[in-house]
Amino acid sequence: MKHDLRNLDFNLLKAFDALFDERSVTEAAKKLYLTQPAVSGMLQRLRDYFDDPLFIRAQRGIYPTSRAKQLAPTVKNILFDIDTLIQPNHFDPKNDEYLLRISATDYALKVVLVPFIAQLRIHAPHVKVSILPIRNEDIFMQLEQGTIDLALVTSDLNHKEVYKQDLFTDTPA
Repeated sequence: MKHDLRNLDFNLLKAFDALFDERSVTEAAKKLYLTQPAVSGMLQRLRDYFDDPLFIRAQRGIYPTSRAKQLAPTVKNILFDIDTLIQPNHFDPKNDEYLLRISATDYALKVVLVPFIAQLRIHAPHVKVSILPIRNEDIFMQLEQGTIDLALVTSDLNHKEVYKQDLFTDTPA
């Protein structure tokens, strides 16, 4: 079970990468903001896990074994992928391309969507809007299935399981 992924601490991969780049336990420790003994301990755990010395002491630092050289590109890719995975998506409205599907009443189209689309063209020129007519009986199903992203309806046309937000109150003139 030594080579089971459940036994590998991903922080060890960061230590391996720093050791490979720095070729020094002391410098790797500085890069990782850890103590030299902590990184030495991590190196020992890496050696045990991979059943290879990985790095050999030299007159000036350490040098990688052939196994370490073989692992290095894969470890770098894994760390890059993990970093990409945990980074929040950066939303840039000027460059984002998206199709926003909105079901709306004729009144909502005139009062809400026409001004919204005018602003959208300025601030998010690549976002397209598809406006669909309201089908009262299908709104919940359309939202649930993702065939529409938003429904602009009067408050009496809502479904109890759908989040709603009143945009404004309008009184007849």
